[in-house]
Amino acid sequence: MIKNITRLILITLFAYFVFDYSVAIDVEQFYKDLKRFNLNIDPSLNQTYIFISLVIAFITLFFIYIFRPFVEIYLLHFLKYNFYFLINLISISTIFIIFRIYGYSRLALLVYLVFSTTSLYLSDKIKNK
Repeated sequence: MIKNITRLILITLFAYFVFDYSVAIDVEQFYKDLKRFNLNIDPSLNQTYIFISLVIAFITLFFIYIFRPFVEIYLLHFLKYNFYFLINLISISTIFIIFRIYGYSRLALLVYLVFSTTSLYLSDKIKNK
């Protein structure tokens, strides 16, 4: 439980960094989608960033648990860092495509991938209680 909470917090913070660091990020399409579903929610820009960052974190953890049984023991043991990198790349790109988020900084995205992958790799050493 501690490992999952740690992962959730770290991935959320790193994903929020992408939004905070990107100067020309555009989430207007996400607002239009909310209005299309007749949701009378008018969140602030900061609340939207936090929500999308949490969705990225939950999707990342979901993908880890879905793909873990399909990875061979050899790959999981020796290429675990690459496995986490792929999971992070799939999760953030999926959410950015689904929510139609444009204008993010490529440098911030690369920093997110490196730091979130490293945090997942290091948090794997935490024992679940």
